[in-house]
Amino acid sequence: MKKLLHILPVVLLVMGIALTSFGAVGAQENTLVFRMVSHGGAGNPFWIIVLKGFEDACAQLQADCAWLSDPVDNVDDMAGYWDDALAAEPDGIGTTVPNPEVIRAAVNRAAENGIPVIAFNTADPNAGTPDALPILFYIGASEFLGGRSNAQRVLAQAEADGVAVTRGVCPIQEVGHSGLEARCAGVRSVFEEAGITLDGLTINNNVTESAGIIGDYFTANADANAIFLLGPNPSSSFNLYAQEAGLEAGQVYATTHDTSSEIYDMIQKGYLLQAIDQQPYLQGYQTIHWLYLNSQFKMAPGGDIFTGPGVIDLSNVEAIIELTANGYR
Repeated sequence: MKKLLHILPVVLLVMGIALTSFGAVGAQENTLVFRMVSHGGAGNPFWIIVLKGFEDACAQLQADCAWLSDPVDNVDDMAGYWDDALAAEPDGIGTTVPNPEVIRAAVNRAAENGIPVIAFNTADPNAGTPDALPILFYIGASEFLGGRSNAQRVLAQAEADGVAVTRGVCPIQEVGHSGLEARCAGVRSVFEEAGITLDGLTINNNVTESAGIIGDYFTANADANAIFLLGPNPSSSFNLYAQEAGLEAGQVYATTHDTSSEIYDMIQKGYLLQAIDQQPYLQGYQTIHWLYLNSQFKMAPGGDIFTGPGVIDLSNVEAIIELTANGYR
């Protein structure tokens, strides 16, 4: 582990933690070393925003940082990337936890060596139980509440339209991903309360292939009129299906998670009621700064830091588009 760095001036406003100003880095005895291990990378439009937050924080700290992941998504390879992270003898490691068993041995090794670990984006599904990983806390959205928000929005809109939601589907593009499962679980909890059937559907991040799977589902389930998408690529797949099938806006009640220019366009055109925003920039940015604060000063928040769910719909999509152009949303 590196010796304490003296970074002046540092002005932190801790309300989740928002960084209001950060001065130049002073003389350093050693350079801080941080690693981020993720199941997703820059090949997925969502992760580009997380990476920007990560890179901005590392630049402010003048730290030695590396993002370790496959280009698009791969949970199983995280164990190998964790080995690379530990080999760097870092001051701290941020990690997603889509499958805790894949990284359990490595996270335990970090704990044994006194390396602080923060979960970001995807929480440990075993948090608060004896099977929890030795992780300090989580920075990211409540995926379950995000799913509930989308389901409640669909039911409210259908009621306003005088239409009954008869059946819904929640396609999952990364099988075994605990965060995506939690999103669908949130939807399912609302549908069960309303006595409506929610189907599961396995798709992938191939937009064209998944569009065909979604189309086959609606062909086989003509009574279905709601779909709960879980990210940019599935949204693109639904959009492709909708255009090829000649669907009118609002013919199928649809929501999604995360952001992309296509998602904004679908909201504006009425093909999506809303998107759940988890503010991915904050997940990359805050994870690095909290690793710094904990590794150097043993600081930690009073609990997990939620960056979402927030809602993007017709009421605010124009403002979000402007922020996206600058790389922050």
